Amino acid sequence: MDSTPTKQHVETEFKFRVPANFELPSFPQSLGTWTTEATRNMDAIYWDTTDATLLRWGITMRTRSGGGDDGWHLKIPTRPREQPKGASVRTELHRDPTSATPPIEFLEMLSTVLQGSDVLPIARVRTERNPQALTGPSGQIVELVDDRVTLTRNEVIVDQFREIEIELTSELGLPDALLICEILRNAGAHTSSVSKAASAFGPDAKKQPDVPRLPTPDRTDLPCDLIRWALSRQVRKIFYAELTSRLAGDTHGLTRELIELDALLKALRDWLNQAEQEFLEEDLTWLIRELSIAAELADQHAQARALVNSLSDPLDPDKAAAAVDQYFAGKIEAARSSLQAARRSDRYLYLFSDLINLACVPAVTPRAYEPRNLWENISRNPCDRLTIAVHFGAIFKKKSKRLKKNLHCSQTKTGRVNASEMLRAIALSGKIDPAVIFTLGVSLGAAIHAEDAS
Repeated sequence: MDSTPTKQHVETEFKFRVPANFELPSFPQSLGTWTTEATRNMDAIYWDTTDATLLRWGITMRTRSGGGDDGWHLKIPTRPREQPKGASVRTELHRDPTSATPPIEFLEMLSTVLQGSDVLPIARVRTERNPQALTGPSGQIVELVDDRVTLTRNEVIVDQFREIEIELTSELGLPDALLICEILRNAGAHTSSVSKAASAFGPDAKKQPDVPRLPTPDRTDLPCDLIRWALSRQVRKIFYAELTSRLAGDTHGLTRELIELDALLKALRDWLNQAEQEFLEEDLTWLIRELSIAAELADQHAQARALVNSLSDPLDPDKAAAAVDQYFAGKIEAARSSLQAARRSDRYLYLFSDLINLACVPAVTPRAYEPRNLWENISRNPCDRLTIAVHFGAIFKKKSKRLKKNLHCSQTKTGRVNASEMLRAIALSGKIDPAVIFTLGVSLGAAIHAEDAS
């Protein structure tokens, strides 16, 4: 097995297409000192499926030489809390060039997206790069590269162009990068969201990913259109959370998105073919449980340690703490091994394949094609109603806001949250149901937030 370490960092960059004779404008001296670095001649091979599956998800995988970071590169879209307008933010993984084919680690990370499809060398990108580095008071903060690019497929040149990239080398450089971008635009540079790989891949790169990003429907559209939009939106979030969980080694985000889907399916039960959803909901419950066990054990471990520390018994507290640690270490390791095995199983991949089908062609009942208002026909169950308000809030803005306020932002005179209606629904539904527990969390979280704001 390849033991080469994988390096990881978040890349934030701005891209511009410019004419071949474009002259770089001058930048204010107050930004700092510019240093011109040696020209780099880079040669990259991009790998993907024959129909550009990765690229349509915003993912690129390549092997490159001549850039000072030779080897395999995998770039996955990242959604920071605040993304600068016009910026491309992706997490980049790098491995040294120890193999002629993509690293197994990369392929495992992409397994739910690839769905068993083979990856092949699709396009070649040769770049003559002229870099400059901007150094401010805190050190190097921005890199500007002036690229002359040649794209080939099957050894045939398909495009040649000039591109300028502004990349942050420090978060402190964002204000300066935005100013540089504005100066470039004023000089005639055109903002570009098209990567070099997309330009080389041709028409396939312009297609939607396997789970399409649908335009927001109107409230008067058929229920089936609204349902497909909401399911597609949630499934996309699940796929990106799955990738992010592998990057960060934290499954909380993926668990949360799966529970949200589970809640949404239950809220739409009268509109969906339940026979078609039975196996999907069963698999969702299985995966949510697998993802949750390790986290639950970690919480139990923390509670047990706190209890040991509070004991006044004459027994040695250090020995007691060691025994607790040993017990939970074995349990947590077993849970992690179980989760790893689950993520490598056919059942895991089939679940994500089913999610793609759910998003693209949800099995709805005939009533979903009738011209009736989805909002007016939702269940009276407060858990279902809150879930609908959360997922369809962009369509039914006023009604959704009013419903959420009535359900989870009402307060008693003592200032405490009145969640009796929600708790009653949970008692009737069963407290172990992740969907209703999720809606209670949304309810109490929003109410506490409202208290803090007031």
